Amino acid sequence: MIGDISTSQGSARVRPGRIPAAGRPDLLAAAAGLAARARRGAGSLLVLGGPTGIGRSALLDAVADQAARAGMTVLRARCSADESRRDLAAARQLFGAGPDPAPAGAGRPGWAGTELWELLRLHAARQPLLLAVDDVQFADGPSADWLLQLGRRIDRLPVLLVATELHHPGLAGRPPGFGRTLPPALVHSHRIDPLALAGVAELVRARLGDRAPAPLVAECARASGGNPLLLHGVLGDLRRGEVALGDLPGDSFQQAVDLWLHAVGEPVAEGVRTLAQLALHRGARAEPVDLLGDGAGRAAAWLRAQGMLVDGPAPQSYAFTHPWLPRAALAGWGAARRGAVHQAVAAWRHDRGETDESVAEHLLEAPAAGPEWAADVLLGAAGRARRAGERHNAVRLLRRALQEPLGRSRRGQVLFELGCLEVRSGPQDVILGIRHLSEAVRLHQRDEAVFEAANALGTVLTARGETADALAVMEDLAERFAASPDLARAVHAAAALLASHDGASWRQVVEGLRRIETRTPGGLAPAALGLLTEFDSTSGRLSADEVAERVQELTAAPIDTFSRGYVLASAATLAQWADRLPEADRLVAEGMAVHRGSPLHPAYQCLLSVRAESRVMRGQYELLLTELGGPGGVLALGNSHLTSQALLGLLETDRLAEAHRLAHDATAESPAGGGDSWEWSEFLYARGLLRLASGAADEALADLLECGRRQGDRQVVSPIVTPWRSAAADCHLLLGRVGPAAELAAEELRLARIWGTPRTVGRALRVLGASTGGRHGLATVEESVRLLRDAELDTELIPALVTLGGMLRAGGRRAAARQTLREAVGRAERTGAVRQRGIAARLLVESGARPTARRHTGVQSLTAGEQRVCRLAAAGSSNAEIAELLHLARRTVETHLTNSFRKLGIRRRADLAACLERPDEAREQADAG
Repeated sequence: MIGDISTSQGSARVRPGRIPAAGRPDLLAAAAGLAARARRGAGSLLVLGGPTGIGRSALLDAVADQAARAGMTVLRARCSADESRRDLAAARQLFGAGPDPAPAGAGRPGWAGTELWELLRLHAARQPLLLAVDDVQFADGPSADWLLQLGRRIDRLPVLLVATELHHPGLAGRPPGFGRTLPPALVHSHRIDPLALAGVAELVRARLGDRAPAPLVAECARASGGNPLLLHGVLGDLRRGEVALGDLPGDSFQQAVDLWLHAVGEPVAEGVRTLAQLALHRGARAEPVDLLGDGAGRAAAWLRAQGMLVDGPAPQSYAFTHPWLPRAALAGWGAARRGAVHQAVAAWRHDRGETDESVAEHLLEAPAAGPEWAADVLLGAAGRARRAGERHNAVRLLRRALQEPLGRSRRGQVLFELGCLEVRSGPQDVILGIRHLSEAVRLHQRDEAVFEAANALGTVLTARGETADALAVMEDLAERFAASPDLARAVHAAAALLASHDGASWRQVVEGLRRIETRTPGGLAPAALGLLTEFDSTSGRLSADEVAERVQELTAAPIDTFSRGYVLASAATLAQWADRLPEADRLVAEGMAVHRGSPLHPAYQCLLSVRAESRVMRGQYELLLTELGGPGGVLALGNSHLTSQALLGLLETDRLAEAHRLAHDATAESPAGGGDSWEWSEFLYARGLLRLASGAADEALADLLECGRRQGDRQVVSPIVTPWRSAAADCHLLLGRVGPAAELAAEELRLARIWGTPRTVGRALRVLGASTGGRHGLATVEESVRLLRDAELDTELIPALVTLGGMLRAGGRRAAARQTLREAVGRAERTGAVRQRGIAARLLVESGARPTARRHTGVQSLTAGEQRVCRLAAAGSSNAEIAELLHLARRTVETHLTNSFRKLGIRRRADLAACLERPDEAREQADAG
C-alpha cells in the first residue's frame, strides 16, 4: 500500500488501469473552492460518494493533483477490507507508515492521542494539507474515529479532508454515510453521477483521438450507462487499430461487469443475472420481483437508479438500456442456474392459471423432469401451435415434452405427432421424423394408433423414394393384424397406394389383386376394387361410363371404418377422371370430413390431389393457389402432385417467374429425380407445359417424353391422367416437326375415344387438327370447338378457340378469326386464364382488331389478391378467418372486399358465389335488381 501513497505536488498522475477523471467539472470546481478555504485556515470535509466503477478513485486523484498544483501537501490513504482488522491502519497510511503489526484492539492509544495530532500539526505548519482517503467505508474503527475527531475541529485548521465512499443508490438498508454525525456546516457530500454524453465523448476520444465518430460515442454511452469502469471495458474491447466496435461483449467488458457485480454483493448480483436471463429470453416481459426473490427486487432498484434499466413498452415490463450488459452478466452463469429461473417463473405462471403457451415458453428453458404438470402444459401449447400453423414452435414443444416422464402409449402419440411435423419441416429434420415415426409404431399399443403411425411412416418413405422400406413396414403390420380382417384390408389398401410410387411394385400389386379377384366368389373388397379400377382406367381397358358405374358400386357397398378413407379417395379419383366433378367434390368433402388422422395419411393425400386437380379442370386457379398456399400446402406435404397442380395454376395465371421458382425448388428437394413415382410423372408433365409456355420447346419436349416413358413402364397409356402426347405434339409443331406431332395426336385421339369424355376427345382433336393442317385440319379443330363448347369445358375450349382463330387467320378468313378469338378472350377473362387471354388478345390484334384493354368490371377485373379473398368469402369464411389463412391484416381483407363489390356491381356478400361462378350473368342480374 505504501507504494501507492503519494505526497507529491507535481502534475497529475494516473494509476495503472485507471481512466482519467473527465466530465466532472462541477465537482472539481467545488473541491477547488474548498481547498482555497482550507489554505486560508478554514478546513472542511468533502465526501464523494457513488457506486462501484463510477470513478470515485479517479476523481479523488484529480482533486488531489489539483490541490498539489495549488501548493497544498497531499497525504493519501486507501482503505481496504483486509486492513480494517488492524487498528489505525488507514491513519498510519496518511503519514507514510506501514500497518501496525498489533491486531485490532491492541493498538497503542498514544498514537491516537498524541503522535497522530503531532504529525498533522507538523505537516499543516509547513503547508496547507489535503488528506485524500479512498474507500473510507473500509477504514478500521480507530482510524474512522480519529478522522471524525479531525472533522469536528477541521474548520480551525488549514486542512481539507476528502474521502470517497461506496454508495449503492437504490439499495435500502445501507449504513449511514461517513461524516453524517458531524455538523452540516463542516461536511460537503457530493454524489458522483454517471458521465453525461459529453464526458463519455471526452474519454472515448482520449483513447481514440478525434477519429471517434458520434454514433460510436453514443453506442459506448448506452453500453456503459456512463459508468467509467464499464466504459473502460467497452474501450478495451475495441478492435485493434479500428474505430469500430468489435465482437462485444468481449473479455475486457466482461471483466468490468464481473467486478461491478462482485462489489454489490452476491444476492444483488444474482438478482441482476436473473433479470438479465429473463430479458434475453425471447424478449420476455418482466416477472413480478417478489416472485424472483428479494435479490432481484433490490437489483432492479439498483439498476434503475443507475440508469441501466428502464420501463419496457408493455405494462409491468422492463428493458436493459443495452443488450451487452445482460449478456456479460450471464457469461459466468451455468445452464442449471438459468434453468432454475425459468422453472420458478413457469411454476408461478402455472399456479396463477396463465395460458399453456406462457408457461411453456419458460419450461422450454427449464431442466427436464420438472413438475408433474409440465408434460400436459407442453403438449397443450404444442397442439395450439400446430393448429395455428406454427410448425417450428410445435416441434420445439413436442421435443421438450419427450424429456418429461410419459407413459408408453402417450410417448408413442407424442412421437407420432412430432414425426409428422418433422418430416414436413425441411430436409434437416426428415431423418429425425422417420426415426420418431418408427419408434411410435413400436410403442403404440392400440391397433388403430399403430396403423395411423405406420401409414405416415410409409408415406414419408415413399416420398423419399424408399418404397421398398415402406412396403416392409406394411408387411410387418399385416402380420400383426392378421386376426383383424378390417384392419388387414386397410393395411393392404395402404400398401397398394404406397406401391403405386414404384412401377414394379405397383404392377405386382395389380397382379396380386387379379389373382384374388379370380379366387374370391364375392368379388374384391371395395378398397381393392377401387385400386384395380384405377389401373384398368389408366391402361385403356375401361371407358368413363363404365368407371362411373364402378364408382356407384364402390360407394354403395358397406365399408369398414379403417378402409373408408381409401375407398372414398379411390372413388373420388375415378369420378374426377370421368369428368363427374360434382360427384368427385362430394366424395372429397366426405373423405376429408371423416379424416381424423395425420395429413400424411395416403388416403388424405389422395383426396388433396383430387381436389387440386378438380380446381385445374374447372379453371379455378386462384382458389387452387389459395388452398395450396396455406398451412400444409404444396411442398409442405412433400406431395409432388400438389406441386404440379400449383405449377399449372401459376402457369395459367401467367405467373411464370413464380412457377419456375417452385419447379426449381421441387426439383432440388426431390430424391433421385423423383424416383419411379406417379407423382413425379405428373410433375414432369406440368414442368413440360411450363417450359413450353416459356418458349423452351426442346426442354419441354424432353420432360414430356420422359413423362410418357415413365407412364408406359407403369402401363399408363390413357390421356386421362397426363395427356403428354398432345403437349409433346405442340412442342413438335413449335419446332416445325409436323410428322411426329400428327403421329402423337392420332394416338392420343384413339385412346381418348376409348375413354370417351368430351374433355379428352376435344383436346386430342384440337392437337390433331393443328398437326394435320389444311381443310381437314381446320374441320377437325372446328369439331373440337363444337364438342368442348357443348360440354361447357372452358379450360379446354379456350386453347381450341385460339388454335381455330389462328388457323382461320392463316387461311385468310380474318373476320371469322376475329370472331373466334374474341370468344376466346371473353371466356379466358371469365375463367381467369390470364395467359390464354394474352395469347388470344395478341392474335386478335394480328387479325386486324383494335387492341382490347382489360375490363375494369367483372371477375376478370379483380386482382389476384381480391380473387383469393372473394372466393374464400364466397365459401363462407369470415373476414378474420380469411385474414388468418392468407396472412393478411383484417383491414386489408375488408379493403379487398370493398373494392371487389364495386368491380362486381354487387352489394351483398351472399351474391359473391353466383358472381364468381357465372360472372356475366350475375352482374347483369345485379344491375337489373
